[in-house]
Amino acid sequence: MLKHKTTFTFLFISVASVILMTTPAVSVDSGTYWLIVDATPDARTHELLNSLTELLTTRGQIPSEQIYRLEGENATAEEIYALLQEVGQQTQADETLIFLYHGMVTKPRGMNTMHLLMPGNEQGIKDVTLNQWFRESGRRHTVVIVDGYTDNTNLNAYYANRETLGTAALNVIQSAENTEAANLLQGLHDALAADTTDANDNRQLSIIEAYELLRADENFMDGILAPTGDVEQPLLKLSPAIKIETFPEGAQISINDVEIGNTPQLVTENLQQGTSTVVVKKVGYLVPLPKTAELQLTLGESVHMGWVLQPIAVHGIVEGVAGESVAETIVWIGGTTHQQAVKADGAYRFDNWKDSGLLTIDEIYTLHAKQGDLNYGTATFTFAGHDNIEQAIQLIKRTWFEISQIAFDQNDHQGAIIAFQNGIERTTNFPQLSPDLTVLLLSSFADALDKQDVQDINTLIVTAKLAEQHGQPDLAKRYWQEVKTKARKGTPAAKLASQHLWQLNRTRYLFNIGLIVVLVVLVASGAWTYFRYRRLRKKEPIR
Repeated sequence: MLKHKTTFTFLFISVASVILMTTPAVSVDSGTYWLIVDATPDARTHELLNSLTELLTTRGQIPSEQIYRLEGENATAEEIYALLQEVGQQTQADETLIFLYHGMVTKPRGMNTMHLLMPGNEQGIKDVTLNQWFRESGRRHTVVIVDGYTDNTNLNAYYANRETLGTAALNVIQSAENTEAANLLQGLHDALAADTTDANDNRQLSIIEAYELLRADENFMDGILAPTGDVEQPLLKLSPAIKIETFPEGAQISINDVEIGNTPQLVTENLQQGTSTVVVKKVGYLVPLPKTAELQLTLGESVHMGWVLQPIAVHGIVEGVAGESVAETIVWIGGTTHQQAVKADGAYRFDNWKDSGLLTIDEIYTLHAKQGDLNYGTATFTFAGHDNIEQAIQLIKRTWFEISQIAFDQNDHQGAIIAFQNGIERTTNFPQLSPDLTVLLLSSFADALDKQDVQDINTLIVTAKLAEQHGQPDLAKRYWQEVKTKARKGTPAAKLASQHLWQLNRTRYLFNIGLIVVLVVLVASGAWTYFRYRRLRKKEPIR
């Protein structure tokens, strides 16, 4: 049993070691210290400070032993001074101290100094005194956040404060009526918790960024917001990130062959220490060369990457009918809105791939080219998505009936009818058309004939032929009969009608002829029988 436990312990330690060695860890912010002073007895403030402290340790990676708090009766001038001395002794000069004060403040009449009031201490701490304590602690960078409430009615007096606290400060002064609101603590918490506060994407939330966020909050409309000193001084360093952008947006991102979404994107998770290879690609655009990012996985580390994507082109030359210019030939991609007219050189090019006009990868598309009424050509291509496509289109002179079929296949029913009508003005001998187009044309012509007494023989002939193509012999006979009736005898139209009526009625005609032949045979047979009977009677002897 002991052996099994030893084996299990060894395996557990081995696996844990592998995980720790292969999982890169983000370093902690060992160079930042916080001293938080709450000089009010407000319970809600206490909860907000607990939440803020947790955010600093989890999001800001600040070790908990580097966050000091003084609250209630412990928030005294003596304790603040003692802690500043302690921090100064334990840290290096280039490390940062952030001092956050929440409580009452005042500006005594006739004085330009601001006092931070403490419980049971009417004099409080002068701003100049606090700055002296900061200098004694030996810090080069001291950031001060004052969440102050005052009984002074003239809040604007705080704008005239001559003393700049620390090396950077954000002074927020509100009326004492809002003492229990803790608006700044809530706003500061929200600012530090959101990546969107980092307006310049340097992975550091600064004094000025927090100020801009608070300034837009209606809770501070009647108060004083005053950033001073080095306003770019960070309040919190964020986890390392890679910001990836493309123009246009919407490109697929892969980091080390793993897809992570589309641009624009701020990548903060699953990053690895060292070199990462980033590839972007978007349908309709050439795949640009990959880029690499070097990360040490330190707080506040940021890498920006951007690409201007080059659109692919579906392009080529329109080749005209011999002896004719191709200028003003219309070229379009079937099933899309992409269309353009070519010049005399015949060159066309589609490369404006807006999201609404993107083609589908691996789908086969047809290029159409049309010049004038009858010159028409097509070519097909398969859209690969990321490669240029070059395709020539040859124009061929078509008949009106071919144009009619083409228009119908492109759902241009009116164009199909017009092209067919243009065709029958030259000849009524049209080819076999598709069943659906035949139905459309027959419906159109039959409807016109039913609504009015059409005397045009060609219209009647065409309608009769369409009925035959559609397999409606009775309807065809009706129109052929009208042709025969209205056409002059002996004309080609009358002869054609008789011919088609004969073909359509051939079975009946053959049946009638057969019946006549049978009757003739029967009559002849009867006559012959009667004749023989008479002869035999004459030859019989008289008894």
